[in-house]
Amino acid sequence: AFDETLATLGFDYVDLFLIHWPLPTLYDGDFVSTWKTLEEFKQDGRARSIGVSNFQVPHLKRLAAEGDVVPAVNQVELHPYFQNREVDEYGKAHGIVTEAWAPIAQGKVLGDPTLTEIAGRIGKSVAQVVLRWHIQHGNVVFPKSVTPERIRENIQIFDFELEPADVATIDGLDRGEAGRDGPNPDAFAYVPG
Repeated sequence: AFDETLATLGFDYVDLFLIHWPLPTLYDGDFVSTWKTLEEFKQDGRARSIGVSNFQVPHLKRLAAEGDVVPAVNQVELHPYFQNREVDEYGKAHGIVTEAWAPIAQGKVLGDPTLTEIAGRIGKSVAQVVLRWHIQHGNVVFPKSVTPERIRENIQIFDFELEPADVATIDGLDRGEAGRDGPNPDAFAYVPG
């Protein structure tokens, strides 16, 4: 199937290939065999980098114990209301880039009064403030938008920096597990098709 995908794309390789969910409650919890297949893709050059998405620390530790390649990236839910600190810190300590999906919590943070105050004070939008907060934490972000104006705005986050006090204030918005918007990777078991 992977070779068919490459042929459809018209490429000999992909830059990055991810396991989307660990699905620990399915397939006897065996996501490692899938990871080993990705390692083969990397070894033979069909994938330049390999990574994971929605992996928690125990999943990452299992890959470290049973696999040969450290994931290049872990794409996880991470935003001001759910900062997923344990996963982010583990990644940073082990050379795994954290990529935030839904970095503005699918728009839920846009009306936050604390973020609105910071944005108004520095002359930026709330989305720009939040995206900049991610960048200053060393994370990769992929904000979703189909609106050209918002896409342009999302890119314009490199002409300012948040003050340390503002970063700390945003850090203080974390709600822990209560702030999670998406499914918990330890329980998620959906397989399409």
